[in-house]
Amino acid sequence: MLKSDYESVSFHANGLGDRAAIDLVRQGYFQAFVDLVPGTFSEYLLGGNRPSGPDRLDITRDNPIPYIFCPGGFDMISCGPLERKGQGDALWVSGRLAERKLHVKDNLRVQARTSIKEMEELGTAVADKLNCYVNKARVKVVIPQKSFSSISVEGEALFDPVADRAFIKALRRGLDPEIGIIEVDSDINSPDFARVVANTLSEVARGASDGDHPW
Repeated sequence: MLKSDYESVSFHANGLGDRAAIDLVRQGYFQAFVDLVPGTFSEYLLGGNRPSGPDRLDITRDNPIPYIFCPGGFDMISCGPLERKGQGDALWVSGRLAERKLHVKDNLRVQARTSIKEMEELGTAVADKLNCYVNKARVKVVIPQKSFSSISVEGEALFDPVADRAFIKALRRGLDPEIGIIEVDSDINSPDFARVVANTLSEVARGASDGDHPW
């Protein structure tokens, strides 16, 4: 959807990929950043396996390029291997992960569902981060109402629309009104959601080129 205007570069949301993206954005290699899966920020806060550091959402804070934020991956905590469950592991014990909804793809790849309380905390933390952006008019939040990943859609292991809604409410409550929020009646992997993300980026970029928000 964006290839007529951009050459896209993808980064894996595994911690190392996030750090590479942060470094390259800060070096000025990109015209825009679509942050589809910032879940390594939530894992930094909650103790998952794929943390990217406290500055994960500062990626374009002082940079005037368009920044589109989506809450991909905030619905899970990576907590494998499965053996940790019965070994008194600190994360499993403190988070009571064994009592949660789990998605076990294999022994190493295990995800636990984030709780309502955690999602509220994440919504507040994201708002605090985005509120520090210098060019708030360049920041847009696009939220898929029907799941933040493929494993939390209805019928899948981590389905919990109440927890997802808790994140959205907390984010709306804390976010600076200058930062626009768009909610989409679809899941994060749907063509409808992709279309809204692409259109939102195009609109922000067009506003910049028209001189509404000078670089």
